[in-house]
Amino acid sequence: MSRLALLCVFLVAACQPQAKRLLLLDESLTQPVELESTARPWDAAGYDVDYRRFYPHLTRADLDRYRVVMILGGRRPGAASDALDVGDLAILTEWTLRGGVVVLGYPPEGGGSLDRWLMNRWLAWTGARITIGDFALRSARTPHAAPLLEPQLANGMRGAGFDPFAAGVSNPLLVEDDGQTLASVGPAAFVQGPGLKLQRRPGATAIAATRVDNGLVVVASRAALDGAGESGSESELFFRALARWTRRPAEWARIPEAGARSRLVLSGGPAAVAPRPPRQAPPEGVFAERLARARRATPRPGAGLPGWITRQGMRALQTDFPRLAPEVSVTARIAALDSLTNILDIGAFNLLVTNAHVAPLADSTGRGRWERDALRAAWQQIAGRLQATSVRWLPLVAPKDLETIGDTAGPPCPLDDVLWGRIASGMRVLSRFAASRSDLIPAVGIELDETTRSWSGMPFCDAAWQAGIAALPKHPALTKARLTALAAVPLVARYDTLLESGLLAEYDSAVSRAVEQRAAAIAQDARRQRRDLLVAVLVPRSPDDWFTRSLVRGLTTPSAPAIVLSPDPRARQILGMVLHAIRLDPTQLSAGGTGRLSPLVFREHDGFWLGPAESVFVGASDSLARLVRRLSKER
Repeated sequence: MSRLALLCVFLVAACQPQAKRLLLLDESLTQPVELESTARPWDAAGYDVDYRRFYPHLTRADLDRYRVVMILGGRRPGAASDALDVGDLAILTEWTLRGGVVVLGYPPEGGGSLDRWLMNRWLAWTGARITIGDFALRSARTPHAAPLLEPQLANGMRGAGFDPFAAGVSNPLLVEDDGQTLASVGPAAFVQGPGLKLQRRPGATAIAATRVDNGLVVVASRAALDGAGESGSESELFFRALARWTRRPAEWARIPEAGARSRLVLSGGPAAVAPRPPRQAPPEGVFAERLARARRATPRPGAGLPGWITRQGMRALQTDFPRLAPEVSVTARIAALDSLTNILDIGAFNLLVTNAHVAPLADSTGRGRWERDALRAAWQQIAGRLQATSVRWLPLVAPKDLETIGDTAGPPCPLDDVLWGRIASGMRVLSRFAASRSDLIPAVGIELDETTRSWSGMPFCDAAWQAGIAALPKHPALTKARLTALAAVPLVARYDTLLESGLLAEYDSAVSRAVEQRAAAIAQDARRQRRDLLVAVLVPRSPDDWFTRSLVRGLTTPSAPAIVLSPDPRARQILGMVLHAIRLDPTQLSAGGTGRLSPLVFREHDGFWLGPAESVFVGASDSLARLVRRLSKER
């Protein structure tokens, strides 16, 4: 073989790996398990999907290593996250010049306005002729529920012939040419074209593409990309075809090309744009993780579980139960209990989950003795009333109740020592009470309500910062002087300091360990009061954030899995070996799907929960409770 032929072979071999690589960056620093559905169609189409969580910015080295970059926009300024910067926009432009593919997953409406604004500025700068709208497209049938939308595939990827698919919440994309539309939402219209012929015009554009320079730019909602990996779904089939299509540049020829460029103006946006220039490579110690590889199914907890859970499954009703507060009269509390037990009986519930309103006992500062005595008496009332039924009671400590007037203004820090002391005290009081009612109270727990939503992002508040810096792993680069300097970094500079120094991953692990250790101490103390006592966590959102994952890991032991009540069907995959009760939407029951729901809640999960009762069971009608009873009978 000639030298020229050998050279050609080596060049092809060198370029081939890049053609199969996709770099996924998420400005929200989402847990890898949550992005596997996003990566799965691209993995199935032949891409190796790498996720670099702890440096969500482009570097010059990425240009040589990857052919496709997918950027999922963050939540700033609506919530804590990273955002695109000047260096990212420069690398994206060079990416298309080199013939690469850019997939922009913008955050739909609400939070994330900075990244949407920056994506629009970059799209205008490149002449892509695509603009992300400012509002979300919603279904006309259920306009108040922000439902999943059903885009009708238009003329993108000609002749593919896909059925409508759920694409999540999307903002309308404004395109200058209908040929840029890959998928649309809403009914199509027929308009009169040249020669008096009717031409099909799609509805509002949801996914669009443009040829820019030598490359391709695809724009979609990150919600559409997030939901693309449900195996066998129309969404998964569409995005797998889209991923394969991006590997065949010859098929881009029918996609319109970019138009005239505009000036890049980065002032006047929702927040300041970081002027950070692109690095040559990610900071030392920052690595990418391969996504979408096959995972083993998470095993369910085995022997040693309470018999009523294994036989019946959890059928829980959750309530804040404000009548439990010490200032409520005995008569009013008894009336509320009677109403509640009536619902429990009609619905055949076997578990009552309530806020225990434990604040007077968890923190006696500023509390009168009468409050503590009244709360203990109220607990005895509930126990006595439920003792006559087959319903068990799961009392919860709610951090929202443990903040006092003297606390620092603003949301509490998730590693605040005072708050953790109150949580531990409240759990200890409940555990002692549970020890005297072992037949009635199988577990005590912690309620992570909406007031703790801010804890889902990586924390940089003072208490978390000091705990995280103190727990960083010891190695030669982290000298005592450097740790002292890090501890003194002001709040506004903490994230950027860790990002550029490559310590973000180690800090994330450090604060996670701190929560896990505190949770383990609480669980150990609870089981010291009663050996068989379980510990529960109620979280009315997905438990995919760092705090919930760390809390549940700390509360769980091999012989005593935590009970988790959440609305996310992937909870066991996210959290590991736990007892999981999935939250049911009343509309799922009223739609007449109890036969379909029974296998879901009792085979794939360990039961279900409904609540809060104050908003679910309103009025005199008990039809919903009867539907719940029917569901339990069809197990």
